[in-house]
Amino acid sequence: MESNLTVKAPTIHRARLAWSLYINYFIHGFGLIILSQNMTSLGAAWNSPLKIVSFVISGVGIGRLLSYLITGFLADLFSRKAFVLLGMSAYLAFAIGIPFSHNIYVAYFFAILAGIANSALDAGTYTTFVELNGGNGAATILIKAFMSAGEFVLPLLIAQLTANGLWFGWSFMTMAALVVINFVLILPLSFPLPNQSPAQEGSGEKKVKPNWVTTIALVLYGYTSMAVMIWFTQWISLFAADSLNFSDGQAHFLLSLYSLGSISGVMLIFALVNHH
Repeated sequence: MESNLTVKAPTIHRARLAWSLYINYFIHGFGLIILSQNMTSLGAAWNSPLKIVSFVISGVGIGRLLSYLITGFLADLFSRKAFVLLGMSAYLAFAIGIPFSHNIYVAYFFAILAGIANSALDAGTYTTFVELNGGNGAATILIKAFMSAGEFVLPLLIAQLTANGLWFGWSFMTMAALVVINFVLILPLSFPLPNQSPAQEGSGEKKVKPNWVTTIALVLYGYTSMAVMIWFTQWISLFAADSLNFSDGQAHFLLSLYSLGSISGVMLIFALVNHH
């Protein structure tokens, strides 16, 4: 049973929980691009062309699609902490399993696990941040900043591995080590009980009816923007190396520069929301 960790809980405890959740999304930043940044090495390891490797990468989306609609409901019903730990465990299996996979079928299974990990983390994290801050969701904006930080660091790490002729799997082992360390840090921490945001009863505010046109427009915008982001992050390094004749280091650094722009945008939005 999770103890009730409201806004009156010790500041140090709340801060530790918040930082651990943010670190998960730094690791998630690794998970988003680690397959695409290692496409050439994975293709060689599996003796498969790049189109087959890209097919394996699609497993991440399949895993997320299969689990996203139910993880939020189940996290509210049972335990958000359990789903955060589930997501971390799935990412650990992915990080260890992919570099030791000997065929695309096993690799596809681990890619699906990565998608499930993403959904489980989202289900346990976003509402936890809202409840840690008394119903204020501004802190969730910084999740994207930590994801982008992970996307900034990983290409630089892979560029160093490539430049020194080291095994590509060390990037996956680094991800696995981060998961294990953060798992140990987060395991003893208490999460807020579900639905502990300040009650709105008696406030005199009218319930806002859903605007389906706006809802559909936002869903389409979210889908297309995410699709463009995934397309760009998966292929920009290969495009730079093959079509622009960039070195491996320059090609990977290009994605790091993209991540810097993403971090800057997130911090600007966070500042504007807090100012409002």
